[in-house]
Amino acid sequence: MRRRKGFTLIELMIVVVIIGILAALAIPRFLAASKKAKISESRVVLKQIWDAAGVYYEEEGYYPPAWTFNDASSKNTSWNVMDGLIVNRPSGYPRFQYVITTGGTDFQATASSASSYDASMRDVSTVTINIEGVITGGTF
Repeated sequence: MRRRKGFTLIELMIVVVIIGILAALAIPRFLAASKKAKISESRVVLKQIWDAAGVYYEEEGYYPPAWTFNDASSKNTSWNVMDGLIVNRPSGYPRFQYVITTGGTDFQATASSASSYDASMRDVSTVTINIEGVITGGTF
């Protein structure tokens, strides 16, 4: 009797199961790394806002007033730039709402994902930068 070439059904099923196990291990790690990268981007944008507010303070003698840069509740690419405050828009769709919450002689800016269109980011705590440039928050 001649032996046929190829794989049996059992061998193919074993390969499919192994690929499924590897995917089950890799996908959660990828999603966590992706979330950390988005949080890191929010920290970079807040640092830009802080730097721009410092330049604004040097030129005007006071910090910029309360200001909202974007609305992250929908996929939009609008970026509301204040006159005299140069802050680059994040890449892609912003997942955080960036806001200067104080002005005058005090400064604080926040990045909030509470109403983000990206549901995976809604459990991230608000990222805040204060007048000294200390960034807090961003945990999930």
